[in-house]
Amino acid sequence: MKKHTFIISIIVLTVVLAVVSFYMLFVHVPYYQYHHQLDEIRNEICETNQYDYQGYFSEYRGKEVYYIVKVKINEIDSYVAYNKDLELVDTYQGNVADEKTVQSAINEKYNVSIDDLEIGYENERFVYYGRYQDDASLLYVYYDLNSGEFIKAVRLGE
Repeated sequence: MKKHTFIISIIVLTVVLAVVSFYMLFVHVPYYQYHHQLDEIRNEICETNQYDYQGYFSEYRGKEVYYIVKVKINEIDSYVAYNKDLELVDTYQGNVADEKTVQSAINEKYNVSIDDLEIGYENERFVYYGRYQDDASLLYVYYDLNSGEFIKAVRLGE
C-alpha cells in the first residue's frame, strides 16, 4: 500500500510541476517581458525628452500603434503621442473632459457601462476610447478628449 501511495504522489507532483512549468514558460514570462518592454519604452520617451512623468502611460493600438504618455511640459499637464518608432506625433495641453460625464453619455447612448476609459490617438486627435463586449458583439466608442463629444463607434459582430 505504501508503494502505491508513493507512486501516486510522484505522479501528482510531476503533473503539478508540468502545469507550473507550462504556465511560467508560456504565460507568465511572455506577459512580464511585454510589460517590461512597455516600461522601457515609457522610460526612453521620458528620459530622452526630459519629461516629468505624471502616472499615465498607454499603448494604443488602432490603425497604427501609438504610445500615449501624460507628462509635465513647462509645468503644464500634457499628453504626448509617439509612434512605434518613438517619434513625437502630437501633443495635447488643453482641458480634458470629465471621464464620468463621458461614461454617462456612453451609458445613455448605448445602454452599456464602460468603467475604464483609456486615452488614445485616433484620426489625428486625442480621444477617450472604451470597449464593451457581450456574447454577441464587441463595441468600441470614441469621444473627444477635450470636449467629451461623440466621435464614432464601431460594433463588431451581431
